[in-house]
Amino acid sequence: MSDQQVADATRRNDDYDRLTVEIIERVCGPAAVTVDLGAGVGEITRHLVRVAPRGTHFAVEPLPDLADELADRLPSVTVIRAAAADTSGPRAYVHVVSNPGYSGLRRRPYDRPDESLREITVETVRLDDVVPADLRVDLIKIDVEGGEVVALRGAADTLRRGGPVVVFEHGGDGVMREYGTTTDDLWSLLVDELGYRVFTLPAWLAGEPALDRAALTTALTRDWYFVADRTAGSTTDEQKGFGR
Repeated sequence: MSDQQVADATRRNDDYDRLTVEIIERVCGPAAVTVDLGAGVGEITRHLVRVAPRGTHFAVEPLPDLADELADRLPSVTVIRAAAADTSGPRAYVHVVSNPGYSGLRRRPYDRPDESLREITVETVRLDDVVPADLRVDLIKIDVEGGEVVALRGAADTLRRGGPVVVFEHGGDGVMREYGTTTDDLWSLLVDELGYRVFTLPAWLAGEPALDRAALTTALTRDWYFVADRTAGSTTDEQKGFGR
């Protein structure tokens, strides 16, 4: 990856973060319930807390140093020191020491050929086992480096029960291959089983139509962040947590 490509990728990630914050501000009221899967040190979590200061916030982060920093920075957040998955228990985890944001339960294709990798053991959790059944989640952000289907399977009851808006990273089949999952699996779970519609971030914010399956394939040539929503972008005051 050339220096220019790295700079372009950084710029696009900054754009995605900005759009994600806009979505948070539109979805979450001051008492919203939120989840950040793959939270890192809390760059997105801090916006969830800012927008919903009376809310209930969960952050799932398996790398101990990052989880500790997040907990220190955001003491009101419930930090789960684990990786989101569809089963619970200890599992091998690939810590990309040179670029921790690329870390995950499986090794994935990396932009640079010389990343420094170290295998560690972390706990895994199902989100359905973390969020109490009486809490209706308003928004979930997922950034798990190819493990999104695995994380979503572990959150199926939470998604089915409350229909939260989901902002998720998805790099396509090449990134998911090591997990034994595909974009078809993602579509089948979110759209066919759980009744969600999938949008690019700008389309959701603009109230534009959802993607169909073919359009998602096209979008994956240029985008890697998406929104899943059962209400097509419109939210009521109750859905925004104003009634809590």
